[in-house]
Amino acid sequence: MITVPLLSLALFGMIMGTEGGWHRGSGALAQAHFLYHRKYAIALFQAALLTVTYYCSFLLRFDFKLIDPYRTTCMVTLPLILLIKLPVFYYFGLFSGWWRYVGMSDLLDIVKAASASAPLVCAGVYVLHGFGDYPRSVFVIDPILTIFLVGGTRFAIRAYYESARLHVSHANTLIVGAGRAGSAVVRELKQNEKLEYNPVGFVDDDPSKKGLRIQGIPVLGSTEELPRLIAKHDVSHILIAIPSATGRQMQQIIERCRESNVDFRTLPALSDIIDGSVSFGSLRRVRLEDLLAREPVHLDLRMIRSKFEGKCVFITGAGGSIGSELARQVARFNPGRLVLFDRSESDLFKIDLELAGGTAKADRIPVVGDILDVNRLREVFQAHRPQSVFHAAAFKHVPMMENNCFQAVTNNVFGTYNVALIAKDSGVEDFVMISSDKAVNPGNIMGVTKRVAELLILGLQRDTTRFVSVRFGNVLGSKGSVIPIFEQQIANRKPITITHPEARRYFMTIPEAAQLVLQASTMGEGGEVFVLDMGEPVKVVDLARTLIRLSGLEPDRDIPIVFTGLRPGEKLFEELQLDGEGIKPTSHQKIRVLDGGEVSFELVGKWLDELTAIVDSRNVHNLVAKLQEIVPEYTPSKEILSLAAVDRFDRFGSYARARTGLRFD
Repeated sequence: MITVPLLSLALFGMIMGTEGGWHRGSGALAQAHFLYHRKYAIALFQAALLTVTYYCSFLLRFDFKLIDPYRTTCMVTLPLILLIKLPVFYYFGLFSGWWRYVGMSDLLDIVKAASASAPLVCAGVYVLHGFGDYPRSVFVIDPILTIFLVGGTRFAIRAYYESARLHVSHANTLIVGAGRAGSAVVRELKQNEKLEYNPVGFVDDDPSKKGLRIQGIPVLGSTEELPRLIAKHDVSHILIAIPSATGRQMQQIIERCRESNVDFRTLPALSDIIDGSVSFGSLRRVRLEDLLAREPVHLDLRMIRSKFEGKCVFITGAGGSIGSELARQVARFNPGRLVLFDRSESDLFKIDLELAGGTAKADRIPVVGDILDVNRLREVFQAHRPQSVFHAAAFKHVPMMENNCFQAVTNNVFGTYNVALIAKDSGVEDFVMISSDKAVNPGNIMGVTKRVAELLILGLQRDTTRFVSVRFGNVLGSKGSVIPIFEQQIANRKPITITHPEARRYFMTIPEAAQLVLQASTMGEGGEVFVLDMGEPVKVVDLARTLIRLSGLEPDRDIPIVFTGLRPGEKLFEELQLDGEGIKPTSHQKIRVLDGGEVSFELVGKWLDELTAIVDSRNVHNLVAKLQEIVPEYTPSKEILSLAAVDRFDRFGSYARARTGLRFD
C-alpha cells in the first residue's frame, strides 16, 4: 500500500505538467495528443486518490495500527470500492474540467459524488463480503476523507497556478471596493494569465473590512489612505470596483489617483449594467458620467418583462442615441420581435449589427424609412402589428432648427402625428413619445415643436391606444451633445468653447434615461406627461473643467476655456414643468407625472391644416404667430423674430408693389 501514495504523487505531477503544457504548447499535434490522453490520466489519478482515502479510513479507524484480518479486508474490498466510486464520480462530471479553475460548484459536485457513492459502497460490501470483519465506521470516515482529499488536491492545483502567476512580473494594482464586484475582478485577475495586473490589496471605506483577506488579498485601508498605500506598495494601477458609487465618491477617488499619478479604471455604474453582472471585462476608463451625482436606477424588472416579453416593439429613430439604447434595453427582455425604424441606413446597420452580436436573441427587423413617408409607415405596421411603439425620431439641435424652422415643424410635428395616427389605427397598445425639457416654456423652435407634438398625441387619446410622453433633459454622450465636442477639442489641444459661464443644464446618462423611459411606459392610463428626475442642474463650465482633468490636463493652463455667447434659441437654464402643470409623484422615485390636459381631436386637425398651409407658403411670421397661439408660453428667440420681420416686410412689399407699383428700394 506504500506505493499507492507514490503513484498518486506521480500522477499529480503528470497532470500538473500537462495542464501547464497545454498553454506552453508545441503546436496543434501536442495539444491533440494531450486532449486524447488527459481523461485517462485524470481517471488514474482519481483512482489513486480514492485508494488513498479508502486505505487511510482503515488506518484512522485502528489508530494507524492496521493488522490482519482488517488489512486483508481492505485489500480485498478495494477493487469493489473503485468499481463503485469511479462511475459515480464520472457521472457527476469529475473527470472533466480544468482543475486550475476549480470553484465552489466543483466542490459541491465532489460532496454529491461522495454522498451518493456511500450507500452503494455499503450495499456492495454487504452483498459481496459481509460485515463480519468489516469495520462499519469506515462507511462514514471514507466519504469524509474523499471530500477532503479529492477537493483539497484540486484546490491545491488552483492555488499553485495562482501563486505562480502572481510571482510573474506584473504591475502592482490596488482594487478600490472590497465588495462583490471587487471580489469578482480579483478572481478574474488571478485566473486569467493574460491580464498583466498583480492585485496587492483592497481599499475600502468600511472599517469592519480592514485586515480581512478576500480571495487571499488583504484589505489594506480606506480611500483616504490611497496616496500612502500607492507609494508603499509601488502601485501603478487602480481598479475602481464600486458600481454603486455616487458622483461625489468617484470625484474624491479620482482626485487622489491623480495626485499620485497612477492609471485608473472603473466599472460602469449599476444604471449601465441592467443585469447586475460585473467582471474585469467591464472595466474601462473613467468617463464624465461616472462623476455625476446620480443614484442607481432601480427598475421593476418583472413588470417591464411582462410588458415586452414575446411582444412586437417598434422604435423610430432606432439608430440615434436614445433610440439605439432603447433597442438594447428592450432586447434584454426577450421581445418576440424588435422593429428598428430609421432613415439613416448607416446608424441602423450599426445597432442591428451590435444586437446581432449580443446575448439577446430577439427577432430584429431593421427597416429603412422616414416618419414623413405615410405609405412606408402603414406598410411596416401592417406587416408586423406592433403592440408597443417608442417614438424617438426627431430633430433636436436647437441652433440648427432656428435656421430650419419649417423642417423642424415638418419632422417633429407632422412626423410625430403620422406615427401616432397610424399606431392608433393599427390598434397599438402603447405609444410613448420621447419629449424634451426644452418643451417647457420653450424659447426655440425645437422646444415648441416638441410641445406641439405632446399636445397632438393628447388629442389622439380617445380609443384603446395609450398615448404618453416622457420628458427629460440632456443625455451625456448623445449625438450633438457638448461632451463629444469637448473631447475632440481636448484631443486636438484646442480651447474649449462654452456659450456662457452661467449656462446650466440637466444631465443624465443614456442608459439611465432609456431605463426610466421603459419604466414609465408601464405606468399611467394615457394622456400623461412623465417627467424624469434629472437631479440638480450642472454648470456646463464645471463639466468642461472636470473633463479636462480626466484627460490628465489642467484647465486654463493646458486647455483654455473660451466663452462665445448664447447661440440662437438657447437659454441659460432649462425647466421640466410649466407653472400651471400639477406635478405628482409616481410609484417610482425618479419618475413624476403631469396631467397632460384635454385637447380635442378636432382642434388637432385644425392646427395641422393651418400649419401645413403655413409651411407650404414658407411664411416665418405666420408660423411664429401660429406656434404662439398653440403654445402661449412660447417666447421666440430674437433670431427667429428677425427672420419673421424680414419675411413679413418682404411679403408686404410684394403685395404693395402688385397693388400700387410702389418700390421699397
